[in-house]
Amino acid sequence: MDNIIIYGIRPVIEAIKADVEVHKIWLLKGKRHFLFKEAEKFALKKNIELILTSNKKIDKISKKNHQGAAALISPIEYLKFEILLEKSFNKKKQIYLLLDGITDVRNFGAIFRNSLATGVDGIIIPDSNSANINSDTIKASAGAIFYVPISKVNHLNDAIYEFKSRDFQIVGLDEKSSVNIFDENFNLKTVLILGSEGKGINKSTLKVIDKKVSIPMKGEIKSLNVSVACGISLYHISRKKS
Repeated sequence: MDNIIIYGIRPVIEAIKADVEVHKIWLLKGKRHFLFKEAEKFALKKNIELILTSNKKIDKISKKNHQGAAALISPIEYLKFEILLEKSFNKKKQIYLLLDGITDVRNFGAIFRNSLATGVDGIIIPDSNSANINSDTIKASAGAIFYVPISKVNHLNDAIYEFKSRDFQIVGLDEKSSVNIFDENFNLKTVLILGSEGKGINKSTLKVIDKKVSIPMKGEIKSLNVSVACGISLYHISRKKS
């Protein structure tokens, strides 16, 4: 995989703090915001090549809303599924996310941000029909993507069967379900599955999950942005484990 140009001051700082392999950093010269001072300090401490330059130069490096900051980093590592599970093997409370058909990079990034905030142990995605980790994903995650382990699998159902063998409760967020998520308690070891906003969770996957829940909705619009639904669900599940 090729190196990635990331943009935005917060993702740049989090990449350095998370010990991602950062090859080079470009910062807007003369910027006085404390985050830029922090980025300079971290870069010098870790001997990362630091270039103080103009907005015009950074515009050539990244055509996005870079806020005067960009960096060249190594690709984000996908863990093998078995290794991902072993990282939290001894934890009493565990929660994982399975993403079925989440292809929008901004939603993908926001889901990482939600996951970090609620203590998710890892995210699992399929090899195909999923958003990739790129500069936009990293920006949308505000750098959270550097801290939440992620794994790719050939088939999500195979991952589900492995989770079941380890006594995880498999929960699917399905807007057609009549079960109100706020009325439910969840196991100490839980897997939450989110589907795409258009198609939802794959039918074959719905057949093998333990519990289908939905978020109650008022008004005429009966669905939420998937990253918003993710945040609501994760906060409730993390509070209602028993």
